[in-house]
This record gives sequence, C-alpha cells and structure tokens, in this order.
Amino acid sequence: MNSLWPIVIGGILPAVFWGITAIFQKQSAAAATGSAVYLIAFGAACALAGLIAALIWRPVAWTAQGLGFAATAGACFALGTGLISFALFAYGVPVSKLAPIWSCNVLVTLATGAVFLGEASELNMARLAAGTLFILLGALLVSSA
Repeated sequence: MNSLWPIVIGGILPAVFWGITAIFQKQSAAAATGSAVYLIAFGAACALAGLIAALIWRPVAWTAQGLGFAATAGACFALGTGLISFALFAYGVPVSKLAPIWSCNVLVTLATGAVFLGEASELNMARLAAGTLFILLGALLVSSA
C-alpha cells in the first residue's frame, strides 16, 4: 500500500467531510433546529452509518474496554457538536468564525497523544512548535475579525 493512502483516507477525506458537516450544521441552525434535535438527527445518521459499515466491513472482535472508549469518544464529540449547534442557533455566530477555533482540537490531540500515549518521541518539536503557532495565529486572526 502506498504511504499516501492512509493520509488521504484518514486525514484529507475526513477533513473534507467534517468541513461539509459544519456547513450543514449551520444550515440546520438557520432552519431553526435546536441543539437537542440536531444531536438526535446527527446521532441517528451516525448509527445508520455504523450499521452500514458493519455490513460492508469484516466483523472485528470487540471488547468492553474498546466499547467504553468508543462511547466516551462519542460523548465528547456529542458535547462539542451540541455546543457548536447551540452557538450557531442561539447566537447566530458565523460558522466561518468558529471553524478556525475548532482547528485547535489538533493541539488537544497532540498534547494528549504526546503525554498520555507516549508518542512524544515520534514528534519533531521544532515543527510542532511552528505548527502550533500557526494554528493559534490562524484561529485568532479569523475569529477576532
């Protein structure tokens, strides 16, 4: 397998789909859909996608611990998504102002991976510092305008 495929499949395509998701989330808020109803519809679509994936991909063994981690990830994602939906609906914030701030999630993931998962030795600290600076500057420039 070409080393580019994991980057396309696990990085570029999710970024495109999450960007499209944000646009539809804004449209949902503009169509007067509150956060709770948004999360219900969003969750139903995620569950349907999971069912389809289970039919397409080979069954894989699972553990209670793995399910717990997945449920925790889902709860965190739902909380963040619900807060975004609330801000879009209740305050009418432009999605283009919020999206650059969301990119800071990368910093949370990097810090957690480096500290708690022991991945710090795999990181180039100079590049990490430069990337962090660019992410923070971009978020500040766009969200403060």
